[in-house]
Amino acid sequence: SSGINAEYGEKLGLWLKLITHGTYTAFGQKMVLTIPNILDILLESPHKYNVLILIRNIVFNVKFHPKLLTHSSLIDFVLSSVSIDKPKQTVVALQIILYFIKFSSKAKSIFRNKGAGQVLGKLELQLKSNPNEDILADFEELLLVYS
Repeated sequence: SSGINAEYGEKLGLWLKLITHGTYTAFGQKMVLTIPNILDILLESPHKYNVLILIRNIVFNVKFHPKLLTHSSLIDFVLSSVSIDKPKQTVVALQIILYFIKFSSKAKSIFRNKGAGQVLGKLELQLKSNPNEDILADFEELLLVYS
């Protein structure tokens, strides 16, 4: 059974990479969002970093913000991806938050209500004791917009 799960996980990862390539264009973003239950499928994937890349690509397009912001688990997924131990993942999560709140006061309020302040505060403390240049640039840009 674990062989089946491993094979499924590998196929899911390849499928995810394929559709992520499609999200570099507005047409591809729209097509991905027409897949039934796509956000639920993505948020349950073990390939968290790849999912974050895909979400970030879609967040670039402000017209998809309403659909993304109304999904019940998406904001929690993004916030839970912020971890000093996973710098690449954290950078993409910070970019997602930045692109949401830069263009929407509603998004800023949703992130605040979901606990973004606590998540960013914790990251700030961690960065003071363990500076990470990759995270720092995006973090500082986000703080300018968030406050």
